[in-house]
Amino acid sequence: MNFKKIISMALTLSMVSVSAVSVVRADESELFYEKFDMTKVKADKTDGVVKEIEVPDGDYTVTVKTGGKKETNANVYINGGERVRVYTLEAGQTQDNEQPVVPKDGKITVQVLGENPNVTEIEVKQLPDREEKGEKTTIYIAGDSTAQTYNYATAYPQTGWGQMFGNYFTDDVVIENRSMAGRSSKSYNNDGRLDRILTEMHPGDYVFIQFGINDGDVNKAERYISVEDYTTLITEKYMGEVEKRGGIPVLMTASAAGWWDEENNCFMESRQDYADPTREIAKETGCAFIDINRTVTDMWNSMDKDEVISGYFVCEPLESKAYPVGTNDTTHMKPKNATLVAKMVAEAIPESVPELAKYLKGDEVFNDISGHWAENVIKSLAAEGIVNGVGGGKFNPDGTVTRAEFLKMAMDACEIPGHAYRWLEKSGLPSASDAWITDVTPEDWYCYYLQGALDKGLIPDAMLEGLKEAKLGEVVITEATEDKEAVTAEAWQYEPEDLVKGIQFNGKAPITREEMAAVAVNCMSYVAKNSDVELSPVNQDEGDYFSDRDDIRDDYLNAVEVAYSYGVINGMGDGTFAPDATLTRAQASVIVNKLAAIK
Repeated sequence: MNFKKIISMALTLSMVSVSAVSVVRADESELFYEKFDMTKVKADKTDGVVKEIEVPDGDYTVTVKTGGKKETNANVYINGGERVRVYTLEAGQTQDNEQPVVPKDGKITVQVLGENPNVTEIEVKQLPDREEKGEKTTIYIAGDSTAQTYNYATAYPQTGWGQMFGNYFTDDVVIENRSMAGRSSKSYNNDGRLDRILTEMHPGDYVFIQFGINDGDVNKAERYISVEDYTTLITEKYMGEVEKRGGIPVLMTASAAGWWDEENNCFMESRQDYADPTREIAKETGCAFIDINRTVTDMWNSMDKDEVISGYFVCEPLESKAYPVGTNDTTHMKPKNATLVAKMVAEAIPESVPELAKYLKGDEVFNDISGHWAENVIKSLAAEGIVNGVGGGKFNPDGTVTRAEFLKMAMDACEIPGHAYRWLEKSGLPSASDAWITDVTPEDWYCYYLQGALDKGLIPDAMLEGLKEAKLGEVVITEATEDKEAVTAEAWQYEPEDLVKGIQFNGKAPITREEMAAVAVNCMSYVAKNSDVELSPVNQDEGDYFSDRDDIRDDYLNAVEVAYSYGVINGMGDGTFAPDATLTRAQASVIVNKLAAIK
């Protein structure tokens, strides 16, 4: 459909019958304001209702009101882009569709399509100029799914780098991640997402611009944009309109994919069809620029192949809620790679966007570990995202560790994935997730780690109150068909008769040292069973290597002995193990550092 032709035809048909109710100067200022009565405008069968308004340069909100005595079926386009998808209102219902708008060529064009658009009013209101900086500098991210912030309740473990970006900045800056899956530079603009940033931002704010993955999708007209039009759109609107408002655009190449070149035994370059033009735009305009595509590709080629692939959205069965049968996606990322990419973007800032560098946290993440015996280990694990602080720049090395916290640390160190949390879904899978866990909800941050640990049998029975017996067995996720084999997974299973009243994990309780040993050994054993890692004992002592061996509960004694034999634990330095003592955060860091070394 030729939109310009539509506008021309519709204007000829309807402009005469549209009456402007009033022209009001907001607060007697020079701000533009018009409200159009559309009740007498008859919709064209093909082109719907169209209204074109000439406006001064600036930022606007446009409100399209629909509904009335008859049923309404409509969708709203502004400046050629679909802003409100098709919706239906019953007779008597009304709906106000308010959209942020930046004029195009001095005009705002509204088109409402549908079987019965039922447009009653169009209101155009100019927003005041934002002449002063905001209370805090804001960094907006305009991008696609590789940068998006995901809701783990539905998308775990898919993660965008923009979701992790704020971890590298102080509280003196605000990160607004406005990235959205499936968008190209064209569809992001047509959706009004760029206009929303432009109408919100203040002078001195930054807009990171990253597209190029969906832009070349010739099979989807709403996404596809030629390289020539991409260059124009990025230069004139994304960069030009940000600069017009006193902001600073930061251009980025698309995030690299994890595509392996078997012939050359390396990760290949990816997304170059729009990465190269982006580099040219940056070179010609002098725009602040981060070539994250090249940086990531170089980083991946300095790492082990499996290490890189494990951080992409390559999921085993049950790991992803959206894809329970598993995925093999080397475009999108899990938290591990999203964190690495966010870190690489942050590390590029001092050279590429030096005025932003003052907001970076820097290498000294924790201010309470200097001189501590575990300082170097804590720093190393923090850099890998395996341990986190407690807030306020502190790690609290001598504080206690909860069961949930150590479970997360151990699984991350061993690169054992969590699973989508299924407690409320009654999925039919015969696992502990089917409403038998009574003290964990989807709102608990550790529910994904707990779910994966339960499915894999990483938690000893003694740590699950209310459990009589459990067994590891095969779960059928999808039945076999004529075209496909069944999808199955091995999972720890709990039947109703194996329970007292339901299982409680008590994840917020401090973990004891003997419980720690059991979880650590189970994680270590899982790695050995599911990889090529060969474990060898490092301590060959025979007999009682801890003077308080008799104080270790029978449920944990074997785990403590195995952990000692393989060098995971060494005791307290005075010949004791102190099985009932609570684990400190520093001790936990040393343990998980040893676990990370065996994978």
